[in-house]
Amino acid sequence: MTEKRRIRQLPPEVAARIAAGEVIERPVSVVRELLDNAIDAGSKRIRVTIAEGGLRSIEVSDDGRGIPPDQIEVAFERHATSKIAGAGDLGRVETLGFRGEALGAIVAAAEVEIVTRAEGEPVGVAALLVDREVVRRSARAAPVGTTITVRELFTKVPARRNFLGSASSEGRQITTLVSHYALAYPGIAFRLEAGRRPFQTSGDGNLRHAVAAVYGAEQGEAMLDVEHEEGGVAVEGLTGPPSLHRGNRTGIALFVNGRWVQSAALRFAVSDAYQSELPGGRYPVASVALKLPAEAVDVNVHPAKAEVRFRDQRGVARVLRHAILRALEGAAPVGWSLGEGVTTAEAVAEAPRPSLRERLQPPESSSVQPALGGDLARATEDPTGGRQTQRETLPLLRVVGQVATTYIVAEGPDGMYLIDQHAAHERVVFDRLKARASGEEAVQPLLEPVLVELDRMAAAVFEEHGAHLGRLGLTLEPFGDAACLVRAAPAGFGDGDIAGGLRAMLEKLGDERRVADPFDRAAASVACHSSVRAGMALSLEEMRRLIEDLGATASPRTCPHGRPTLVHVREEALARQFGR
Repeated sequence: MTEKRRIRQLPPEVAARIAAGEVIERPVSVVRELLDNAIDAGSKRIRVTIAEGGLRSIEVSDDGRGIPPDQIEVAFERHATSKIAGAGDLGRVETLGFRGEALGAIVAAAEVEIVTRAEGEPVGVAALLVDREVVRRSARAAPVGTTITVRELFTKVPARRNFLGSASSEGRQITTLVSHYALAYPGIAFRLEAGRRPFQTSGDGNLRHAVAAVYGAEQGEAMLDVEHEEGGVAVEGLTGPPSLHRGNRTGIALFVNGRWVQSAALRFAVSDAYQSELPGGRYPVASVALKLPAEAVDVNVHPAKAEVRFRDQRGVARVLRHAILRALEGAAPVGWSLGEGVTTAEAVAEAPRPSLRERLQPPESSSVQPALGGDLARATEDPTGGRQTQRETLPLLRVVGQVATTYIVAEGPDGMYLIDQHAAHERVVFDRLKARASGEEAVQPLLEPVLVELDRMAAAVFEEHGAHLGRLGLTLEPFGDAACLVRAAPAGFGDGDIAGGLRAMLEKLGDERRVADPFDRAAASVACHSSVRAGMALSLEEMRRLIEDLGATASPRTCPHGRPTLVHVREEALARQFGR
């Protein structure tokens, strides 16, 4: 065996640098480890200062408990920690830092200077560590707390440094990290100095203020409160109304026992709660904290502590989804009135609906008819008597006409609105179908049952969703191996062609992937085939009624499949087009 292939134990300095690469992948990893230690030390104020995206220097200063003078050297040794004492503690970790590798990994990858003063000590201690050794140590006047400065990260590990991004790219990751910690700990005042405009939070304990600091005051005010407990899992935080959304999932911030985690299952649970209320390819904004018993979650999974493992992942995801749904359902829609009082959810439920042509009269509805004219008065009514929420409906609109017998043109308080009549009616019918499904059946019995021949795929879909379709007013009976009898259908279903409408609906239902819940998927498909079509001429009265009904729905901006129902062109944009 050649000398090169002989098995040998690595020198300590080589092993330390390899281990450091597992924990410290880039500058943001350093910041995360130092923030974890600062929070575990009970800090109320934390300042992060970086230069060149953290590649040249990173400084994290806190007002925590500090490190006693006789423990400074041991703090930078590998596997040194105050968070756990024995193997039994690994099953109930309740701190952020726990592996005992953070400071040891950092000092193996960079030059580190520490200034710390512990509670009860008259003066602080300053120490400089190079190559994992203390090369200078002295007493220094300092406030209680710790300041750690990391310089020239990865200069001793050039292979790692070569794979880092630009300074601006690395700096953005640090900004994202500090922003998420600010959302996780609104009771801590964070300050990030990474450019000309520092980012900071007040630390007053109000999550809404922290969200406003991260995303802006308007978004902070619009967020909906989340508070739910189920099966030993407590969920608390804020989630955005459907009108707030992004093109990616970066707006979903999830924290488990105070730890910011990347969990595909939990992110999906949040998105799934909005399944039919957002346009395709758009994702909600949320900042939600989950609290579980320490033994129900394993935080010792990822070297950089970015992932966790749950004892019951499905159960936790289910509770999170329920919490978001409760927040969305508990947010009363914004109504409008003419001084006669607020249009509340109760008034909507009790108001009669005038009859119209059959195709604009799907199964039983409950909607209020707002007056068309006068001053616009908006209000938010919380039926529980709690904090008022801001869940938007449509503004007051005046119908102007129809374009291409597909789009309704309307004038609003701030410009022009184009409404897709099919998508809008889909939303109206979908909401009515869901509201009716839990109550008394209101179907349209057929004088004679309609026999519909089905192919094998359609028959399989019918078998899977038959019970859901029955709840929605589509009464079907199996007839032989690949056929069914239709005995009742929602008003307007299939536009008179029951057999064609059923086949098309089952085909669409089999391909539906946008709506996750099986019952909602069936409701969305029935709504699609019970709605007015593009190319259908509508009278002014029918267009007015459709817009009014859309405004009374919970999510008027999108159809059940996530397509937008309307496009808003602001008055300023129109003026610019005409050179005004």
